[in-house]
Amino acid sequence: MKRNTGMTLVIVCTILAISILALGCGETPEEPQNDTVWDDNATPSDGDTGTGAVTISNANIAEITDTEWQWVGLSGAASSEQLQVPDPENYYLVFLEDGTYYFRADCNTGSGNYVIIENNLTLEPGVMTLMACPEGSLDGEYLAFLTNVTSAAIEDGQLALYRENRQSRMLFDNAGGFDRDTA
Repeated sequence: MKRNTGMTLVIVCTILAISILALGCGETPEEPQNDTVWDDNATPSDGDTGTGAVTISNANIAEITDTEWQWVGLSGAASSEQLQVPDPENYYLVFLEDGTYYFRADCNTGSGNYVIIENNLTLEPGVMTLMACPEGSLDGEYLAFLTNVTSAAIEDGQLALYRENRQSRMLFDNAGGFDRDTA
């Protein structure tokens, strides 16, 4: 009986985690108080990343694997999509060669599988901790965007993750190699 209870708890936690990811944590985030201007990183409207950007595909996925990518900003067409992350070390993303990814969203961590077909990238929901992060956390914005990623590119040394319309993107800095044993 204890084994069935444990398995039920795991299933319920997994369903909750997927629901939270799918709903963007269920809260509407406040408009960020941020004067950061991203003119130097204007998002291309037609997918032409310019500036020597390299779109991530099956052929070059190794360029982003086994690296800790720290979220530094969000840029997009709407002013509400302009954001500079004050504590990038609290928001990271790691792609592994085996098709899994790990992430940290402030006070929560998790993992899932990613699928890359041609130039399309999908981050499938996985499991994550369900801690309540402190006020001012950007975990909701971060998780909501990750669930809608459709492609990626390396732009001027940064990892850019795009939504379907490519009108907005998350920008990540390379923080070096990733060690699973210390994560």
